[in-house]
Amino acid sequence: MPNSCAFCGSTQPLTREHLFGKWVSKIGLDLSPASHHSSALNGLPRDLGVQPPYRLQVKNFCAACNNGWMSKMEKAAQRVLTPLILGNPGKIALEDQGILAMWAQKTALTAMLVSSDEQREGGYGLARSEYKAFYLHRERMQPLDCSRFWIGEYAEDDGFSAVRVTPLVLHSPRNPEPDVPCGYALTIVLGRVVVQGIRFTSADAEVDVKSTMDMPQLWPGQGTLQWPGGTPCTRESFLGFADGKRLRGVDGQVALQPWRQAAHMPESVHAGDQVAVPAMCRKHVVSYPATLLMEAMRGRFYAFLRTCGCQVTYLLHTDSDRSRFRAHGDDAVRIYKRLPGEEQRLVDGTEPFLCKRLPADADAAIMKAASQL
Repeated sequence: MPNSCAFCGSTQPLTREHLFGKWVSKIGLDLSPASHHSSALNGLPRDLGVQPPYRLQVKNFCAACNNGWMSKMEKAAQRVLTPLILGNPGKIALEDQGILAMWAQKTALTAMLVSSDEQREGGYGLARSEYKAFYLHRERMQPLDCSRFWIGEYAEDDGFSAVRVTPLVLHSPRNPEPDVPCGYALTIVLGRVVVQGIRFTSADAEVDVKSTMDMPQLWPGQGTLQWPGGTPCTRESFLGFADGKRLRGVDGQVALQPWRQAAHMPESVHAGDQVAVPAMCRKHVVSYPATLLMEAMRGRFYAFLRTCGCQVTYLLHTDSDRSRFRAHGDDAVRIYKRLPGEEQRLVDGTEPFLCKRLPADADAAIMKAASQL
């Protein structure tokens, strides 16, 4: 895609497009500089530097697309979204709902192009066919088929914005996890608005889905909707929400889960009295005492810090079926210090191993500590 328009395939000169439309920086949001990054779900973030928000751009679209149908869509979305982004309650007319869902899908497709060429060559991002299908259906001014969207409120006025795309699989207790995802969830936070969508990339895989957040359904439209509604998204709940953990099959027989190959690190290896875990740098491994693995089997989970050969410090915690990386660098240390409970000292060969016993809801404890940074 780097030498042709990501949507129409034209080889005409490419133009720059804002991740969020240029209009977003002109409606009264806080423009204080903030750190920006992009990353695969299971990799170290790529540092994009400190800059004013809503300025990120990609250069992947031709002028005909950028100044034509894409501009038309942004103007329509701006009219409806601006008061909501600023936190003003209102109604969304049925005729505007398709364009907002399309805008969210376009924003997610654009965000996937912020990644480096190396990341995309490694499989990061969405398939070229998604961009082509989006272009072919552009005149409808609605999202791709087999899509469903909800719109709700981001409850905090902290300047946080994000676009997160998570490949999903349909999970049934009686069947093993599929080898390939059935689709993806996309989640956008902008000002006080959060939009979440799910797109099944094959009609054969589509199931009827509901959100347990009870946010109003944006698409397919069901009539005029009132915003805000449902359970608000918070900084603490964002990651679990964005990874589709609040989506359920209506029939109750299947659940949607992040595709392990994209969302999780490779499996750890139990060797003797240690458990070795591939680090997020993809160059080294970090290890922890096998005692914690035995504790996890009993439902007792721990958080701890480990440093790889790149001198990057990670925050990890044990879970019922794996070890999870939750943060890296200075943030890892700060989150660990904010976790509740007393630090425990275990014997690990000749070195002490420090860790903290996590509460029953380990995920919530870590997200709460992270939200306090």
